[in-house]
Order: sequence, then C-alpha cells, then structure tokens
Amino acid sequence: MDKGHLLESHVLLFIFTGILVGFISRWWMLRGDVRQYPTFPNGYLIHLTTGFIAAAMGSVAYPALLGKNYVAVTFLALAIQQFRDIRKMEKDTLHSLERDSYSPRGESYIDGIAKTFEARNYIVMISSLSVTSSAFIIRSFTKKNLIIIPFAVILGFIVTVLLKNYTKGYTLRDIITIIEAPLEFRDGNNLYVGDIYVMNIGLSATKERILKNGIGVIMKPVGENEMVILNHSGQRKAIAHECSRLLGLERYVETRRNFDNGDLALVIVPIVKDISRIKEIIYNVPLLEINKKSNNKNS
Repeated sequence: MDKGHLLESHVLLFIFTGILVGFISRWWMLRGDVRQYPTFPNGYLIHLTTGFIAAAMGSVAYPALLGKNYVAVTFLALAIQQFRDIRKMEKDTLHSLERDSYSPRGESYIDGIAKTFEARNYIVMISSLSVTSSAFIIRSFTKKNLIIIPFAVILGFIVTVLLKNYTKGYTLRDIITIIEAPLEFRDGNNLYVGDIYVMNIGLSATKERILKNGIGVIMKPVGENEMVILNHSGQRKAIAHECSRLLGLERYVETRRNFDNGDLALVIVPIVKDISRIKEIIYNVPLLEINKKSNNKNS
C-alpha cells in the first residue's frame, strides 16, 4: 500500500468508523462510572476530548503501518505520555477537592480513580485500532463495505466490553454482607453500633440527634483475607466518603473495627436517611488496587 492509497475512500471510511466507535466507547464508559466523577459538563468535555484523541490515534495507526509511514506511528508514544499526564491531572484535581469534601477520599482511592481514567484512554485506543485493522483484514476477502463495517464495529465494541470488564475489578459486594445495627449509648456517653464501640459523645443534644437521625450498619467480611481488606484505612476512608457524598452529612461519619471477628461498624448522620440506599452505596464501593494486589498475593 503506497501513500496515495491513504486517501482512498475506503481508508477514510475505516478510519472514521474507528474514531466513531472509540468515541462512543469512551462516552459509554464515562457514563457508566459508579463513582460519578468527573462532574458534568466540564469534566465530561475534558474526558470526551481526550477520548476522541485516543480514538483518532488508534484508528490511524494501522493505515500508517500499511503505508510504511513509521514516523506517524511514533506519535503513539507521544499520546501515551499525554495520557499519563491525565492521571497526574486527575490526582491534582481530586486532591484540590479534598478540602471541600464531607469526608476525604484518601490517597489510595484517589490513585485508583486517576489510574482508571488513564486506562480508559488505552481501552479506546485499542478498540479503535481493532476496528480499522479488522476492516482492512476483512477487505482482503470481500470489497463490500456493507459487510466490512458492521463486522468491524461489532468487533470494536466487543473489545471495549471485554477490556472494560477486565479492568473493572471488584466491589465490596464481593467480600462483605451488611446488616443494620441499632445505635445506643452505654455508660452514659459511649456510642455503640450493635456491640461495637465507636466513639464517646458528651453533649446531650448531639446524642439526641445521633439517635434520631443516625444510621448504623455492620459490615461482615466473608473470610480472613477479606478481614484484612476491610481493615485497610484507605478502604474505610473510601466507604465513609461515598456514603457522605451521596447522602450528605449533618455532622458525624465514623468507622470502627471489631478486633475479635473483623466486623466493621459504620455510623453516619446523613441529610438523607435511607438505610437501603446506604447499603447499596457501600456494596458499590470499589476494592482499592492496593487491596486487590494483597488479595491476589494471598489467594
């Protein structure tokens, strides 16, 4: 394939199809983020723009190789460096938001979110590359674009789904069960969630507010390794952050571990008091990457 063929209509069609599939894939992954970050509309615009660039880079890589334009392919290395800068940008942004949060995310959670957004640009690039490369391969068997394009598009979306599922990881739903537990004060000022001591509260008005508006739950790990995960300080910060972010926070959110059996108690005084929602929020909190590594190592 010489350079003149790069302007042929079918080449442009394949590149455009790859870009379109990659862009739609990035949009789908952005909307599917259970952590509901970034914000709309400015955060969406930033990530959709970088997703479009990733799709364009992936789509032109294979035609550039066929045209022996190796200089163009080296721009992939530059794009990868830019995507790595996206991770740094996300970390800086999330760190700047920590001061205004009800409860901070914590370093481990921030690092996981930043890596997720970097990885999704690579997913877009790979899916776009799979579309254009498969289109050229299929064209060696048939010249009909009505056959080539649908097969290439389907393959591109399959690659996207597979890579997204592969990088998704686990949530707390996979390692714990949650039960509602009563809040009560013992010995005057000691707040308990079920049988787990949480903290000492002295003011009578504060105690009344906690008993009236507070919610207490106990998270029970399903095994010994899950006990280690649930005790990780970064994981506990992520739980407290998600609960306070989605339900609001009047004043208190606190976690405390039962050292005998590994259970984790959570007490929160939310603006929206809904026990079913708080259970669903906790179940959807992702396992932090440092815990996933620990889990693989000990399994």
